[in-house]
Amino acid sequence: MRKQTLQEANWGVFLVLCLALFGMVNYLGYRHYHRWDLTSSRSFSLSDQTRKVLKDLKAPLKVVVFLAPGDDLFQRVKDLLSAYQAASSEVHVEYIDPDRDRAGVQALAQKYKVRVANVVVFDTGRNSRYVEKDQMVDYDFSPMQMGGQPKVKAFKAEEAFTNAILDALEPQKPVILFTSGHGERALQRGEGTATLRDRLTKEGAVVKDWDSLGKSEVPQGTSLLVVAGPQKPFLPEEAAAIGAYLAAGGKALLLMDPELADGAKAFTETGLEGLLKTWGITLGQDIVIDPKAAVPYLGAQTFFASGFSTGPIVNDLARNKLPILFTLAQSLQVGAPSDPDYHAETLIRTTADAWGERDLAHLDDVNRGPGDATGPLALAASISSAKAAKKARLVIFGDSDWASDSVIQAGGGNLLLALNAVHWLLSQEDRIAIPPRTSVETHLTLTGSQANVLFLLLVVVFPAVTVGAGVWVYLRRRR
Repeated sequence: MRKQTLQEANWGVFLVLCLALFGMVNYLGYRHYHRWDLTSSRSFSLSDQTRKVLKDLKAPLKVVVFLAPGDDLFQRVKDLLSAYQAASSEVHVEYIDPDRDRAGVQALAQKYKVRVANVVVFDTGRNSRYVEKDQMVDYDFSPMQMGGQPKVKAFKAEEAFTNAILDALEPQKPVILFTSGHGERALQRGEGTATLRDRLTKEGAVVKDWDSLGKSEVPQGTSLLVVAGPQKPFLPEEAAAIGAYLAAGGKALLLMDPELADGAKAFTETGLEGLLKTWGITLGQDIVIDPKAAVPYLGAQTFFASGFSTGPIVNDLARNKLPILFTLAQSLQVGAPSDPDYHAETLIRTTADAWGERDLAHLDDVNRGPGDATGPLALAASISSAKAAKKARLVIFGDSDWASDSVIQAGGGNLLLALNAVHWLLSQEDRIAIPPRTSVETHLTLTGSQANVLFLLLVVVFPAVTVGAGVWVYLRRRR
């Protein structure tokens, strides 16, 4: 009797200890929650930019997801927002099925002024912004040629979500002016900059054209001035107006192509050479040739560049190994600005095998000449000051084709580079573009015999061994 009592007491103590251990593990797990992302594409890991934004949240952020559970993006969006919730206790997510809860959808759509289906709304209490489905993903439509369905090529919802949060927290809309009147890249699709403009508009910017001819000053309230591939020179009065705008703390993105004069015997002046020299930049007046990084069948004047600096504009591109596609670019000579408080930094370089071709008479068969600049050559530069009182910022490229509609999506990181440059110029470092998550599919292909072996092992052998071991232990204890 005493032996039985001791056994029962031992079992009681054992169960209490197990329950206590179970409670301690759950308590520690609740207090010290952590997620591990073991996917090869890091699909469930947030970028440093997003973590910083979420860490700085001081008030609750409500996220309303208008997606049906059967939608092809629902689970991806849910997993991503779970990571947002894990990073900040201020994030609260609500899911609404547009197909079943029509009344709820109508009420919230009216509240948030949502005019389209399949959106995610971010509400700070004072302001709200929403992200449409086409902003969350890039599709590969090539399977449709064979009668198939489009496939997800890249998931870019994190960038769209984080920028929507920032826009809701700081609803002031920057005004971005694109100069016109000098043959700049127009708004139409193809060789224009419509893709970049559309993206900036979706991020909340007010994008306008500005005909600078005859104007003595840049319009008041301009947040950023963009000069995209002028084919004709600016007048001295226009250059003076841009110079005054920059001297007053303005921001400018200058995309300067190597334009050829009539007869292709000389390079055309842009009218901004003097202005650029005051900021430490000299246009190369050449055509960059980079055989080592050239795109096959397109010539050495079309190449990928991946020689990045460590600056914030290109840091993500370097870390994610996203090259930039250039075509018909000119080199830049980066020196010291006339104002010693400012610093010019090279952002992107070619390989050491590149050179700047200046012999325009033999462009059909280019070869490195004694007067050509040798690589590595600077293709882009930024100018800024560490002093708070000096607010001017510039980013200069020796090419505008890389930002055109026909190229900006073809390059590995062209669109990200354009957005990063704009965000940096607007002092929106938190909005530095986040590279999309590429869709990685892993398939396990088995032969018929392999499938049969796995079936026998998992369904028959392993369960039988487990049951046999249990029976053997039971019989030994009965003895």
